[in-house]
Amino acid sequence: MSGTKSRHHRKRKAVPSPHKAGLPPGSVVYGGVPRAEQSTLRAVRYDATSCEERVLTHPHELPGFLAQPGVKWVDFEGLADTKLLEEIGLQLRLHPLLIEDIANTNQRTKLEEDGDQLILFVHDFERNKETQALNDGQIAIALGDGFIFTFCELPPTEFAVLRERLRIGQGATRQNGPDFLLYRMLDMLVDQYFVVLDEVNDRVESLQTRVLDTPGDRDILPEIFDTRQELLMLRKGILPLRDVLSALERRDSKVIQPATRVFFRDVYDHTLHVAESIDLLRDLENASLEVYLSRLSLRQNDVMRVLTVFSTIFLPLTFLVGVWGMNFANMPELSWRHGYFFALALMAIVALVMMIYFKRQKWM
Repeated sequence: MSGTKSRHHRKRKAVPSPHKAGLPPGSVVYGGVPRAEQSTLRAVRYDATSCEERVLTHPHELPGFLAQPGVKWVDFEGLADTKLLEEIGLQLRLHPLLIEDIANTNQRTKLEEDGDQLILFVHDFERNKETQALNDGQIAIALGDGFIFTFCELPPTEFAVLRERLRIGQGATRQNGPDFLLYRMLDMLVDQYFVVLDEVNDRVESLQTRVLDTPGDRDILPEIFDTRQELLMLRKGILPLRDVLSALERRDSKVIQPATRVFFRDVYDHTLHVAESIDLLRDLENASLEVYLSRLSLRQNDVMRVLTVFSTIFLPLTFLVGVWGMNFANMPELSWRHGYFFALALMAIVALVMMIYFKRQKWM
């Protein structure tokens, strides 16, 4: 793989800053990367015996859907359509500042409380199979009494799997409330973190091998820094999740049943494992960078040593040539018949002796 192609494949998305200077609080401005995908509003209602799923064509359908019995899950994918997002927030009676935070996809992982609702901001990481870019998608989750709302910057594959499990009744999700559905969402997101870390781990191991085998490869350094940026992105999005899960486990909330808190503890333990893996990979990546720079410095020192040796060999030869190149009239060697060949032989002997000496000193 060439260097240009490698750097292109490892390029990550650039997140622009939302232009909100001078706008009043509650102004909904999309802060993510523009995408071609259309926004989708999915609604799932389920209980222990049935599961209904449909795509809503207009936010005005939400009040009627939420009035039905059972657990309701409303999933909005694609946050670039801010007008539709505002209409949905109006129908769901979400606070304008919450809608503003949802549209601004640069939110840190956190947990907030709005009345009887718990609001979570988490991140989903998936690698683009075509460009190999690591995509960071924000997910906002609002948990209430009998319902759960999700707002996704990117369509998470985990949610598609979760909807399929709800359809076929696999697992215990349909026998429990929306708090258990929240646990399943977070558990699947953390499982996806392990998948991404395995990919980063493979890349770090490959870089370590290349650093040792081909220290002069100029593509290694950009890839090392690219991997470092990915680890920083993962660390920023995943490490605060530990505090969120710890708070969910301990928080006395009406929307989280005591029996569900132990499940959040399990996800918390998995998140600790992910955090430790990120720190370990950062150490390995730093070690790869140090080894690369050390090998590069040694290689440069080898080159400089060879150049110095050759310069030292030619120094006495230059001296001899300079002596016999002076324009004095009384220089016996100039009129000697074999002077030219004697000078060449003398310079060859001097160079050979110096090369043997440097060889014994292991400078060559």
